[in-house]
Parts: sequence; C-alpha cells; structure tokens
Amino acid sequence: MKIKSIVESEVTTGTVEDSVPCTRASAVEERSNNSAEGTPPCNTVPLNYNPKTFKSLRYGIDSLYVSYPGVIAEDWDKKLANLKELAQSEDENQQALAQVVIGLHLFEVKDKGKGRFSYVLVDNSFYLQASNGRSKALPMAYVQISSEYLAHAGVEQAENSLQFIVNTLGLVKEPANISRADLFVDFCADLKMDSFNPLESWITRTQSIDLHYRYNRFSGWSFGMGGDINARLYDKTLEVEKKSKKFYLYKFWQAKGWHTSEIVWRMEFEAKREVLKQLGIYKLNNLLELQSALWLYLTQDWLRLAMPSLTDGNQTRWPNHPLWDDLTLAFNQNSEQEKLKRFTTARIPEDERLFVHGLGGITSFMAREGIADLGEGIGEFLHQAKDFHDKRANVQGSGMDVYVTKKVKSKNRRFNSINNRENNFSDKHQVIESAKAYRQVSDGDE
Repeated sequence: MKIKSIVESEVTTGTVEDSVPCTRASAVEERSNNSAEGTPPCNTVPLNYNPKTFKSLRYGIDSLYVSYPGVIAEDWDKKLANLKELAQSEDENQQALAQVVIGLHLFEVKDKGKGRFSYVLVDNSFYLQASNGRSKALPMAYVQISSEYLAHAGVEQAENSLQFIVNTLGLVKEPANISRADLFVDFCADLKMDSFNPLESWITRTQSIDLHYRYNRFSGWSFGMGGDINARLYDKTLEVEKKSKKFYLYKFWQAKGWHTSEIVWRMEFEAKREVLKQLGIYKLNNLLELQSALWLYLTQDWLRLAMPSLTDGNQTRWPNHPLWDDLTLAFNQNSEQEKLKRFTTARIPEDERLFVHGLGGITSFMAREGIADLGEGIGEFLHQAKDFHDKRANVQGSGMDVYVTKKVKSKNRRFNSINNRENNFSDKHQVIESAKAYRQVSDGDE
C-alpha cells in the first residue's frame, strides 16, 4: 500500500505542493509480515471519541456527470461551429458574441473543444460538452451538473432542465447515462482527524492513501485518487474559506446546529461509470433508488475506518471506529435536504474579488501619486486613465469609452451576465420561444 504525506504551503503567487515522507509510513513492508497471532499495539487510534459529538449536517449528491446518446441537429452543429470560430477571433468584440441562449440559460461558447468533443458550453449550472455531426462513437452531450445548481434544484429537477437543453441541440436516443456521481456527508465530530494510523486504521481496496496539510494545518485524507473510485475526508470549512467560497453552505449547516467555531468535515466519494454499472446504476432513476445502497457499499466494502485489534490479525473482523458507524448511516435519514433558495445561472464574481482585489489598481495609483483621499484618488485615476487612452487612440484608434465597452462585453460573456447578441434580429425569436418552452419544462424552478 502506498502512503504519502503531502504538505501544501501558501506562497504569494499561489500554492505549491511538496511531497515529504510520512513519518507513520516507514513500516509499509512490515504490515505484510504481521502474523495472524496479533498486531502491534496502535497508539494513534483515539479511544476517547464520544459519538454524541457527531452531527450530520448535510448529505447527498454533490456533483453529477451524465451523457446523452444521440445526434446533434445540423443547424445547431453549424451554429455552434460559427460561435466557436467567433470565440477564436483575435478581435475581442467578435469573441464577446460567442454566446448562445437555450431556455433561460445564457451559455458562454468556448474557443476550444475538450477531448474529442468539439463544443463546450458553460454557465453556472452546466458544463456541457457536445459532439459535432460527424461523430459516430461519442455521445451527443456529456454534461457536469454543478453542485450549486444541485443544491438549488435537486437532482431530478436539474436533470429535467438539462434534458430540455440537450433535446434542443439534437435528437436524444435514450435517457441520460450516469457517468459519474459524487456522494458526500458534511459533519462535525470532536476528534482529531489526523490521529489515525494510516497503516492500520484505514481498510480499503485502494493502494494509495495520502495525507494533506495546507495553511499550516491538517486539511484531510485522500484515497485512490485517479481510480474508478476515489474518496476524500477533508476540512470543508477550510476549503470554503480558501478556495471554493461556497458560503451558502453555512446556512445549511447552521440549520442543523453548526457553530462557526466548529470544523466541518466532508466525507466524499467519487464513483465513475464502470463501477456504477457493476452496481446496477445506469440511469438517473437507478441512482435515486440506490444511492443509499451505493453509500453503504462505499463505506463498508471499499473503505472503512477500523479499530485495530491487539490480538486479532484478521482485519475483516476489526470493528468500525464509532465515527465510521455514524457516517455509514448518514444516508438512512430519509430527510429531504434544504434547497438553496437564491441561485443564478450567471458566474458572477464574489464581492471580495471586486471590492478587495478590484481596488488594487486604484490603491497602487494613489500610492504612486502620493494621494491619501479616496475620492480625490478615484477622480485623478479616471482623469489620467482617460488621457492615457486618448493618447493611445491616436495610435490604435480607440479611446477609454471604447476600451471599457469592449472589456465589459467580454466579461458579459465570461460571467453569463448579459447577452451581447440580444439586438441580433436572427436570435430574438429563438430566444423568446426557447425561454417560453423552458419555463414550461422547468416549472419555474429558476
């Protein structure tokens, strides 16, 4: 079994990962030499854990990947090819027009395909890869449904909305196939999560276990990364604060008794198509019916946290750690998870990015000019910016107003916020009719 400790340190330009030997992994070879008569005492397994401190805060499907067998319509193949070509233009005004509206979704059309898929359409709900009309082996569409949209709409409604979009693009031959499903449980527990002995406590079918440290603290475990099944037990509060910024999770957790001083841990499994097929999960209805059984398989057969025995060398007889018993039962609650009420299909930047990082240029300018008053600084900044662009216009032919308009349109596309093609006569009728039909299918979920 491969065991690795990964230390991740923060630097001014981002983060770097340095692999270092795990101090508890020096006896990898010794494990196979343990006799059936017993195993060495394990001092790293916490015996004083109080199961009453366990709080299950949220569980469900965090991310879902589906594929649709079918053939793209000829007119949509041409339309997406033209939009992709616009996205590849060196002219930002042309790039800004690489958008398409389907239903109530304003998609950015990327300048490149992905893998063997020719087209990529993205908004805050879906990352949609579509094949061209010449493709015979690929599905017509392969789509990731975002975790935020699933939190808002639920699995069934999200896929209903996606069905409308895919059916608009072409002829779908059968219901969506499940290509990957990520199941999770968010929880609190009064327990040091790095106190388990990786050689003894974790019983798993994978050959690799990694420990991760980030921002000078333990951030989690990972198991079998890159395989058909992989798992992570990680500090979700740290991940939200430093990376994903999914602060909407706080309200979900608080409704279940979370206090902001507590660390929320997430146990998450990623199961890919080959494994799902072996377990009889092909379509969405299979996943919805069998998700509890899938969770049990993942937490009982594929990975579990055990209490090593001092006298019995047979790991299959070792009892679960009490924490693992709580996690294993998390999907048996049969309680409907609260849904995210506020959601937008636009990928709008966070306030911190706009009002903290966005002020960087102005504060740098004020420091350069020796200006301390903000109002004076903004006024002088705009004055000098206009002079700069007016001088450049004599060479490049565009002043500040033209430059700003061009940049705003570019970000309209990237943020899915405003349709730069709304005045295009050929698009108007299609947008209106598509939105009307989408509302009927979606039943007003957005």
